[in-house]
Amino acid sequence: MFIPSHILDAAVEVIVNTRDFCGNEAFAVREFCNETGFKSEWQKIHRIANFRANAKWNAFKKAAGVNPKHCF
Repeated sequence: MFIPSHILDAAVEVIVNTRDFCGNEAFAVREFCNETGFKSEWQKIHRIANFRANAKWNAFKKAAGVNPKHCF
């Protein structure tokens, strides 16, 4: 099934916000997908969004001055 880019972008935001509060990212994405009608695709959305969220999170760390060896 086709997953619109705005759903993936929103899932990335869910992951980043959940990570900021040390929450369960997979559960948060699953709940987000249930609310938006992508219930059966939650694992695929989580996998794609997690990859993008890692890049965004590492950019935040670099901007904050974290030693690059800790940004992977």
